[in-house]
Amino acid sequence: MKNKGFMHLRVMLNTGNKINLCFCLIFLALCCLNITSAFGEKTVPSSPSPSKDTTPARPGDAKIEDKLKSASQYLQSKNYIKAREAYRSVYLSAKKGLLAEKSLFGMGKTDYYLKHYYEARMNLQRFISQYKESEHSDEAYLLLGNASVFLQKYTDAQQYFERVGGAFKDSAYIGEASLALESGDIAKADSLLGKVNKKLFENDPKALSIRALIYNKKGMHNEAVSTINKISEPALKEQDVRTDKARIYFDARKILEAERICKNILSSPTSSSEKFNAKGILLKIYEAEGKADDVLKLSLELASSEKGDDLKLKIVSLYDQKNDYENALRYLGYVKDKDIRSSGIAKRLKDIINSKDPKATEYILKYAQYISPENPFIAEASKYLIENGKKREGTTLLKKTKGVQSGETALYLSELLISEGKHADAKKLLEGMTFDMRYIARASTLMTEIMEKEGNYSSAIEYLRKILKLSKDSRIYSMLGNLYWKTGDRTNAVKYYVMASDTGDGASSVKAGDSFYIKGEKKKAEHYYKKALSQKIKDTKDLQWARYQYGKLTGNRDYLQKATEGGGDISAAAAIMLGEKK
Repeated sequence: MKNKGFMHLRVMLNTGNKINLCFCLIFLALCCLNITSAFGEKTVPSSPSPSKDTTPARPGDAKIEDKLKSASQYLQSKNYIKAREAYRSVYLSAKKGLLAEKSLFGMGKTDYYLKHYYEARMNLQRFISQYKESEHSDEAYLLLGNASVFLQKYTDAQQYFERVGGAFKDSAYIGEASLALESGDIAKADSLLGKVNKKLFENDPKALSIRALIYNKKGMHNEAVSTINKISEPALKEQDVRTDKARIYFDARKILEAERICKNILSSPTSSSEKFNAKGILLKIYEAEGKADDVLKLSLELASSEKGDDLKLKIVSLYDQKNDYENALRYLGYVKDKDIRSSGIAKRLKDIINSKDPKATEYILKYAQYISPENPFIAEASKYLIENGKKREGTTLLKKTKGVQSGETALYLSELLISEGKHADAKKLLEGMTFDMRYIARASTLMTEIMEKEGNYSSAIEYLRKILKLSKDSRIYSMLGNLYWKTGDRTNAVKYYVMASDTGDGASSVKAGDSFYIKGEKKKAEHYYKKALSQKIKDTKDLQWARYQYGKLTGNRDYLQKATEGGGDISAAAAIMLGEKK
């Protein structure tokens, strides 16, 4: 038959007739189809409906269908592990068609019941993208919504719940109510539960759990406990709401029961989210019980899973209470909010410097990188590093503020240049700053220091007197007093020491007292020593001297005794005075 057909084709081609040629091509195509059919190949229908299996049965399909039935039976008997294995086997064998559709949905569903929410979400998302018209779509969207709630993907959950229809709509309302509660909208949660049919409302474990949580939010703790107790222990576990019961018991001040529930959960958690939530409630219980070490231990376990900074800041606070600077700084380094991180680290590094911690240099080198260039502490930290033998690191840190905090940077760089004898370079940095009211006092005193080092006392005095028209800072008064004293003008020296003392400068009060003491005006001297002791005196030797002088002038043994505590010549003199006064 086939040979005759081809012979006929050859004849037609030989005639050269165009019409014959067309018929010839059609005839050839039909022959090819017959040949294909003879080899047993099947034609695939174009674009079949995703939810309808139009693929003819293949050898082995009966066995796959048997596996699917077994998977369904495992699911009904709640043997979820075997159910998932069976569904997976069917899916890998079927690959497409109705069997693939049912098995993929089954995999997602069993993952959900196994509390593998991430895997459930992945499989169910794949299912709805491939089988949009499936009869299981509504249930798939419901399970996707619930899984997303457990994964704290609340926006996604809301969108999934809104797409649920049919027999699963009431369950979707329950899911939406849980989202409303999560956002603190109790009225909306109440309203959504009101849409649920009565039977489901009164018996569904999830609905009961939401009702109990609503009571809890309203402060109706007895009603909350009574409602959550209507759910059996197996149902609480099945629906993954055991932590809701623990939370309700805790808020009802049933602390011991809440702690017991949490510990039971942690001994055998059904999901990672349940474990996380149980630890969170147990953390609150330990806080209420004042168990600081247990709070710290749990906080450390939970910190890596937290999205925000609250828990990390709690850990920092707990380490602060233990005076554990190292770990407090370490966890501040993990804080995502840059402003909180920067200010927190700057504050603690400053405390470390002030406490004379031997590891201060190490901490600054490690954590100053997290401090914002705008923070004034950067200049202080740089100075500390340089003064403690880390000049290169301190200078590098200082350069971090370039263009951001030019005033503070220029002032400190000027101090460095002055200490190195590079007066001309320091003057260049300071000249423009003496017109900036934020820096005028410090800049002008540094400029005066350069003049003083160069022996230009009269120029320095004239310069500072001009600056006094712009700023009444105690540092300017004090420096003028020092300059006049060095030039031998004791009258003007005392005048400016007194002016500095009146602005609250303790060191100048001591100098005023010394000036009057030298002049023999002991009552005035006594007045300024007493004034100095009521002010802040940074230099410990100045403080010791003021105590000694005041104790000596007034005969006050308490101040003489305090003066002996500083050591050195002053201490020895105070001890002699105390011996004479016995």
